Amino acid sequence: MYGRVYSMDEEKGMNTLVSMQQQEFCNLWGINNQKKYVFYYDESNNCRKFGVNDSKKQFNTDYAADFVLAGLVRKDTDAINISLEEFRKPLKLQKNVDEIKFKNLYAKGDFLQCVKERRLFETLSWIDKSPFYIHYTNVNNLFYTLVEIFDSIVTPDEINEFRYDYFEMKNIFYCMLNGKPDELQRLMAKYKYPNIHQEDVEVFCNDLLLLLRSRKEMTEEEKFLAGMLARASKSDKLVFLHDNDNYIMQENYAEFYIDPIRKYQNSTHIFDEEPAVQDIVKNQMALEENMADNFKFVKSETDIFVQLSDVIAGLLGKLFKYINSKSRNQLRRDIRSLSEIQVDNILLIHKLRMEADLENPGFLCSVAPLDEVRILNSFFEMVKNRAVVK
Repeated sequence: MYGRVYSMDEEKGMNTLVSMQQQEFCNLWGINNQKKYVFYYDESNNCRKFGVNDSKKQFNTDYAADFVLAGLVRKDTDAINISLEEFRKPLKLQKNVDEIKFKNLYAKGDFLQCVKERRLFETLSWIDKSPFYIHYTNVNNLFYTLVEIFDSIVTPDEINEFRYDYFEMKNIFYCMLNGKPDELQRLMAKYKYPNIHQEDVEVFCNDLLLLLRSRKEMTEEEKFLAGMLARASKSDKLVFLHDNDNYIMQENYAEFYIDPIRKYQNSTHIFDEEPAVQDIVKNQMALEENMADNFKFVKSETDIFVQLSDVIAGLLGKLFKYINSKSRNQLRRDIRSLSEIQVDNILLIHKLRMEADLENPGFLCSVAPLDEVRILNSFFEMVKNRAVVK
């Protein structure tokens, strides 16, 4: 997320290395990036730039609202031609509606309000019966920036030495600091995070330690991480938290557009126009061999599948915010009061996720703590159980 700026020659070399690492990643996780697909994209919860508002001493956006880049994907051989007119009757669209947009047709309140819509059921049912799968990348902004602290205080080798799981420890570190969001935001504003001055490393780390619960209440893993944070306080360096812009944790989300273009080089990628990132993406990909022509940005009104991707992105944006904002007990209470149409829509979302994962594990990508994914999966299982009991 942060780092030095490379010259063009250096960057071309770096891009070759990144492509090699990308292939190793795909091989490791069983992602088929050789098959040809056509991806359609739109985004939701796009704050354009994530950071701390210095005057308010808080994040500039709701940190529970994950950035989502999502949509539809089909095999390159499964060409399909439809128009808006085919959706006008089942979605009960008025004559003056010339585009399917999530915020105009589906986004009535929070996630539970959205899934009350019969119109949503018709849309998800059409996708379920079509050759399309869904795909998404969701980015938990707070997790993404806290990982910079984690990677500055402990190395993967040290994690392995104690036989801890690297991804689980990142999750634990996030949970340790997520419990006091107001204090954390004020602390980040105080130290111009993520641009910590070297002379402030000790007090910054010690202030973070004060946010944690007492040592006698900690698990062994939490004690280890608290110890690493205490060790870091005695140093004068947090490698990923120097020489960055004050208060800016995420300059833009271009990297999440670039990632699938690199990952699925044999596929075609069609994005909704996004002025904040598209020039960055085009300039970056122009430096890389054989990939400058496998993507484009289009006006959503010209492509019905980009419009349907807007529905998927918007719905998932609501879903992840809901999951991040509720306790497990509240989720259980909510599930008990779901209506039939709400259950049907939630189970359709679950079905589409499972079918996408079965087709290609790379279609569902979460840059988030493991607990967020676990709670999401648990939510769907509880809704399934509720439907069986009923």
